[in-house]
Amino acid sequence: VTEFYQKIADETLDVNDILDKYLEQQRRDNDTHDEIVYRSAEGYNLQATQEEPSSKEDVLVIDQNLKGLEFKLAKCCNPIYGDDVFGFVTVSGGIKIHRADCPNANQMRERFGYRIVKARWAGKSVGTQYPITLRVVGHDDIGIVTNITSIISKENGISLRSIGINSNDGLFSGTLTVMVGDTGRLEALIKKLRTVKGVKQVSRN
Repeated sequence: VTEFYQKIADETLDVNDILDKYLEQQRRDNDTHDEIVYRSAEGYNLQATQEEPSSKEDVLVIDQNLKGLEFKLAKCCNPIYGDDVFGFVTVSGGIKIHRADCPNANQMRERFGYRIVKARWAGKSVGTQYPITLRVVGHDDIGIVTNITSIISKENGISLRSIGINSNDGLFSGTLTVMVGDTGRLEALIKKLRTVKGVKQVSRN
């Protein structure tokens, strides 16, 4: 993208080249007006020094201390440090980071495979926390909500942002939104929540 605008400024861009690339893109997109719409992820700006990927071997390294390209974490799957991820080049030229198992991943790969780039997290988690929603299902036993919140409050590096519980005929279904720094802490929390008496299922949304 930077090279494109530089050529415009230098008046070295051939109009015929622009037209050829546009027609080629139109054929590859196969009706791009139906492109998937993603929720924005304002507040997560990760940058990298690498140039825009040009081959399948290029890997974008996600690191808050690097500068260059603009990254955002996709809210459709809420990736956190430690997740297997990939990058998706947006229409505006930025890159959205998605989990490898994102609900939209298959469709993106099938329809816009040429806009997929390999990505990985750099180094180790540096204290950034990410909002994660967990779904909890089980028997509506007395004190079960208290037991769940008690476990969360005792976990280092994890805080409870919100909780919602619905119960019916002795069963409950709840959603918990927690702030967590990486997949290791998240998996440890899920494992502990599954030990609470009455809890039958804990899963990440």
